[in-house]
Amino acid sequence: MRFLITSSSGIFSPAVGSIVEVLNHFGEVFVVCPHKENSLAGYTVTLHKPLKVTELTAFGAEIKSWVVNGTSVDCVKIGIEKLIKKKIDFIVSGIHIGSPSGRDLAYCGDIAAAMEGTFFQIPSLALSIDGIEENEVNFSSFKKYFNELIEVFLAHKYPKGVCFHIQFPTLTEKNCQGVKVVDFEFTSSRYKYVTIHDDHQDFYVLQQKVSERKDKETRENNSTRASYITVTPLENLISQRKHIRQLERWFKDKKIIEKELP
Repeated sequence: MRFLITSSSGIFSPAVGSIVEVLNHFGEVFVVCPHKENSLAGYTVTLHKPLKVTELTAFGAEIKSWVVNGTSVDCVKIGIEKLIKKKIDFIVSGIHIGSPSGRDLAYCGDIAAAMEGTFFQIPSLALSIDGIEENEVNFSSFKKYFNELIEVFLAHKYPKGVCFHIQFPTLTEKNCQGVKVVDFEFTSSRYKYVTIHDDHQDFYVLQQKVSERKDKETRENNSTRASYITVTPLENLISQRKHIRQLERWFKDKKIIEKELP
């Protein structure tokens, strides 16, 4: 089993080291991370400049690791296509510090990196953990629970075109209540534009509206704050084949599908 790890927090984040430590017991590990933090980069790739890749020994000589002057999605793509000469079996992206949910999942670089893995038909996980700062995270407890979760995921066959978002609560050795599988709620968003008034012009800054969190929590966040680990399946765009026949019917009714051009 070969694993590719990436993280929008950067290669020297203790989150990456914790994931490496767990996955190293299950197979061969490769690490490809952005050269700087880009946790809210969303699904972006670098098109108009060359990518610079630097090989490191961040986790010892046995674990190949690289940093890339790009995004987390760049890291997955270039890792699979250029850097790693062996077939990757599993991708893990994270850990995003915070609780992305609802529409805000689209802004999360670690979610995007896991989604990129599904385009290569590779099983992929995106990890996040409740908290504000990385130094708040109990990585010892995280490793314990992640080890148990990865055993479950490795024991089952994935549906194509689906990655999974695993959101951990603020962990201690005793407070985790178990695992809940929850669905994706597209209507929720924690980030709102705040107006900053200037003498000559108004400016708008995207900020987390902490005061609204209790009223507008998703099932993911509610479960996480109740000390459950949540697992949410996320489908990529290519997997929406179930809608193809319906769309074909729409356009056939208008006689514009399969109509020969003049």
